Amino acid sequence: MVGPAGFEPASIAPETQKSIDWSEFKQYLLSKYVKAYAILLFESAQKHQNLLSNVNGIQLLKPTIRNNILNSLLALSRYQGTYDLVKSEMKAHGIKHYKPDQITTFTRIFNSQAHEGLGEWYNQAMAVLDDNEKLCLRFMLLSGVRAMEGINSFNLIVSLGNKYQTEYYNENTGFLEHYKYSKLFLRGCKNVYISAVPKQLLDEISRSSKVSYNAIKKKLNKAKSPMRFKQLRSFYATKMRENGLLSEQIDLVQGRVGKSIFLQHYFKQNSRILVDSIIGKLGQFEEFFVN
Repeated sequence: MVGPAGFEPASIAPETQKSIDWSEFKQYLLSKYVKAYAILLFESAQKHQNLLSNVNGIQLLKPTIRNNILNSLLALSRYQGTYDLVKSEMKAHGIKHYKPDQITTFTRIFNSQAHEGLGEWYNQAMAVLDDNEKLCLRFMLLSGVRAMEGINSFNLIVSLGNKYQTEYYNENTGFLEHYKYSKLFLRGCKNVYISAVPKQLLDEISRSSKVSYNAIKKKLNKAKSPMRFKQLRSFYATKMRENGLLSEQIDLVQGRVGKSIFLQHYFKQNSRILVDSIIGKLGQFEEFFVN
């Protein structure tokens, strides 16, 4: 049923595709996110921009892909200055980011095969990568950071050379201080503030050469081996918890700062004790990969 003229419901449809400066939008995303994620959002926004004028269509998307598409549309709306209107429309239609229910989370914990064959994969990757890329892979294993965080951190140490010891690494605490380089490592919902990594490895990296995510991926693809950086991160968290680290401590070094009253007001941590505890455990589970 169509209402009287002049009383049609307001549309939140974005400008037509021709009127969107996609090149400018791409640069907007690159200024806010790491390159790989910015490209993912850009391509998704181009493909699904029509959903901004039909938000109910978002409900039909598979839960496994919904969040990235939703994020791309919200990013496009921010760029166009319609974010509040789009967010309000989505809320009115009950459209939210997908979150696994408790049963899904429970079964994932016990039935996941994410770490199966990870040791074999690690050694196969080491066999096909160049020396600097091998160092990077080991850095990823021992730091527990996300893929692009690891690449950026590795390349930053290379760029700094010996200066990393005063400009990036804190000798007193033993932490690699990512937060000093906010444009690289503080990205809103996905941040990393500190890492505890053996100093000997950092020294080796400072004398190495830069690496490329795409170059590593191509070498692994050629060897018919997948990228499993994400599994290295979850393996790190799992093994650290099994070896006695508190969940709050693991969250701190992986960039998650929760909003609980305990964490915000009461939890205190001696940095040197935490670093020594982490590094003392690294050798235990690194053996899993080299044997």
